[in-house]
Amino acid sequence: MDNKLEKILNLVQNNPVDFCRFSEDNHQINPESRIKSISNIISKINIPKHSTILDIGTGYGYGAVLLNALGYNAIGVEINEAKLKEGMGYWSKLGIDFEFTNDLSSVINSSGKLAFSARDSKNLSDIPNSSIDMVTSFYLSGYMVGKNGAYCGVERILKPKGNLVVTTQGYPNTPEFLKEFTVNLMGKFMEPKYLKLTSTLTINDPLVHDKFVLVYNKSNKYKKE
Repeated sequence: MDNKLEKILNLVQNNPVDFCRFSEDNHQINPESRIKSISNIISKINIPKHSTILDIGTGYGYGAVLLNALGYNAIGVEINEAKLKEGMGYWSKLGIDFEFTNDLSSVINSSGKLAFSARDSKNLSDIPNSSIDMVTSFYLSGYMVGKNGAYCGVERILKPKGNLVVTTQGYPNTPEFLKEFTVNLMGKFMEPKYLKLTSTLTINDPLVHDKFVLVYNKSNKYKKE
């Protein structure tokens, strides 16, 4: 196990927290379970060193904190400010340094920085064009799906070879033998403008809550307006 990941897991194991007032999903409110799940997903994705990563729908900040612990410049955005502040209070208690900002342009080129911002993911106008290596979204929610969903506009901020990585459990109550098929359909349906679904990964690991990973690349049809 990576020493940085082990440090984060030790911290959350020794500092239990109750996030249940914001979520009824045990995988969302259990930091240890969530971090183990996300870390296993990250291990299956090729992320270049020193990347700047934007985590959309960061919730309590699990994804951004973990990505930063692994050496990346990580920025987490969350529309539910109360939920985000609850998470930030927890990470602060654990001694994890971060910046809470309303100006994301100030943290884009900061090596190894961890930052959070309370905002709708459609509000990314302060992020410079072609400045983000990867956009992540762990634990896809229904409201994020569709042409006008949470990922509209990420093509502008992604670097030419940048990508969007989305994880999901698939549709609830879908038979196991149909899940991969329906996830592929969902991935195509929610394909944001100027982004193309290039691969769907299936992770058969008991520690991974989101079994499916959708990877989108920036389309060569994109032109700066």
